[in-house]
Amino acid sequence: MTMADAPILPFARSPSLAEQAAEAIVGGIAAGIFKPGERLVEANLAATLQMSRVPLREALKILEAQGIVASTPHRGTFIPAFDDKRIDQICEARIALEKLALRDAVAKRTELPQLLKRLDAIITTMEQAAGRLDWMGVSKADLSFHRAICDASDNAIVRTLWESLARHVLIVFGQEIRDEKDAVIMGPHHRRLRDLIAAADVEALLREIPGHILRLRGR
Repeated sequence: MTMADAPILPFARSPSLAEQAAEAIVGGIAAGIFKPGERLVEANLAATLQMSRVPLREALKILEAQGIVASTPHRGTFIPAFDDKRIDQICEARIALEKLALRDAVAKRTELPQLLKRLDAIITTMEQAAGRLDWMGVSKADLSFHRAICDASDNAIVRTLWESLARHVLIVFGQEIRDEKDAVIMGPHHRRLRDLIAAADVEALLREIPGHILRLRGR
């Protein structure tokens, strides 16, 4: 896979050039194009992405602020390791955030039909991607599913935090989802969440979400 093939996260709005560059870099990390410890050379990235250094420089600042890349005076900008400790921290943050999102989304009973319709469409897309063994398609559908819940929470802070966390999650997916079994189980797991949302069973959802998120960690 080349940088041109790197997956891009689905946007709810038209991204700026800096955001486009940031998403392309994240997609490259998730796809294994960029490796942990690898230095990201601005000139090379600008040529590959066919954009000027100004938005690219801004993209790297965004990603550094979010912890996706790091920089030091002598080493420049590079990709830090996504080791077990870091992945565990991402999962813990995601569990806390999604519990809040689920609680707020389910509380808006009159808006649940619209959310369920959106979730059903995403699950269909996810299952189709799983059938093709398209792990990145499955991963992007997963992000879309959980983004829909955060959107339905009508909590601007939750949505903002999720968009930042989603980049970390995509990279984790790139490391954790690699075989047929991982791809195939995603549809049923998400359908289970969807059904609990339809039942407005908040307590069951709060019990379910930790296992849902940690399932790829073998827990």
